[in-house]
Amino acid sequence: MEYKTPLLTINDPENLNLCFLLDENIYALNAQNILEVTSLPMLNEPQKLPEYIVGILNYNDLFIKVVDIRKIFALPQKKYDLNNKIIIVKGDESLIAIIVDEVTDFFTAQPSKIQRVMGENFNNITRTFYKLDDKVVNIIDILNLEKVIKKAQFSENTTHYTNLFPDDEESVCVLNKRKNEIARIPNMNLDANIYGKDQYVIFTVAEHTYCIYSLFVKELINMKNYPVTKIPYTPDFVKGIINLKGNFYSIIDLKKFIGFDETAQTEDTEQEQNSDKKAIVIDSPELKLALLVDEINNIINISKECIEPKNDLSLDNLFINAEAYIDNKVYNILNLDKLINDERLYVDIAN
Repeated sequence: MEYKTPLLTINDPENLNLCFLLDENIYALNAQNILEVTSLPMLNEPQKLPEYIVGILNYNDLFIKVVDIRKIFALPQKKYDLNNKIIIVKGDESLIAIIVDEVTDFFTAQPSKIQRVMGENFNNITRTFYKLDDKVVNIIDILNLEKVIKKAQFSENTTHYTNLFPDDEESVCVLNKRKNEIARIPNMNLDANIYGKDQYVIFTVAEHTYCIYSLFVKELINMKNYPVTKIPYTPDFVKGIINLKGNFYSIIDLKKFIGFDETAQTEDTEQEQNSDKKAIVIDSPELKLALLVDEINNIINISKECIEPKNDLSLDNLFINAEAYIDNKVYNILNLDKLINDERLYVDIAN
């Protein structure tokens, strides 16, 4: 048998769209333009803002305008709450953050079934629509949205967006915490120019301490900031896919994949889905994977002298090919090559 086709594959990434809701209306953005989806944080508020702009978001050391798209579409204004999401998208010349009610799902639009809206429609921001399960999905033209926002620079903002944010003490605390977390995101990224060849990412899976060579790691992410699209008929260790900066990664629950005992755990509860899980993003030539782990602990130097290769079947079954001994602690080095080539991650194209 041959295992050559990845288990999760986006067959048509150019026509993949992300749906979101504004009241009962469904809208969609091309997934290739989406950098990230996150929960609504507190925003920076300069004294003067142009029309449609709610505030400024500090994202990866970039200051992005946050748009209230309701006002652009002339929808009834309503107050924000902790459930609102922000979608960060890349336009032709800038990044834009859009406040929406809820992010729902991905879908692949067949170009032949995309229909054009007759006449002018909100500055042609939604020039096309798509019928999806008897529902109308309005497809947003990012470039035209970007043009509308540019024009708004010269118009006065008459809406006091500050009054739309929740002002109770608990909500304000949550919003400020999210704001600080988004501003700290660059500290989680790995950069080959910063991290040396002897550095390893230390993480925990089912109370076992593992480490992975930093040069194999593209990024470290907090899963609560990324909507996961579940894929039917896949093994239980496959949580789904995420869109990360325009690329699609399969989420692999490393605990389930390795086979640690989970008798005390239940199937994905709402609490588990919303938990503060971390993932290690691997961008290998074979697969684009994000490994779901319990916790990311640290990044440390491990010299070759501290590493002892292992030839033990029991360790091999736990995807460990070596151990490192530092300060009386044992670090299990993840056998990434074995993991990536595991036949469970591929479809048997011989059958």
